[in-house]
Amino acid sequence: MKNNVIYRRKPSVSADNGGEDGNVRIVKAQNHWSQRALRKIGLKIPAQTYRELDSYGSFVFRQIDGEKTVSEILSALTDAFPDADHLSERLALYLAHLENEEKWIEKI
Repeated sequence: MKNNVIYRRKPSVSADNGGEDGNVRIVKAQNHWSQRALRKIGLKIPAQTYRELDSYGSFVFRQIDGEKTVSEILSALTDAFPDADHLSERLALYLAHLENEEKWIEKI
């Protein structure tokens, strides 16, 4: 992973601090046409679902602001979690997951 890469959150991603212990909670709208149709016929499909991040994920997600480089995020992560092992590798995997699988962030 290149340390000078900058990530930003996608504008379509909605997040709040409503999780346990103030962790980040991602709010995902259930607004597909099939979900709307099933709600109309009476099935109980929620309009929104929530995914709560753990303390590590919340910390990293808050750091992604479109200005900080990966090396700056890693430095802040090392300061916040000094006893954690393999932070560089973990950060690289997590950022790749957020970008490629979840599609919550993008490179600038």
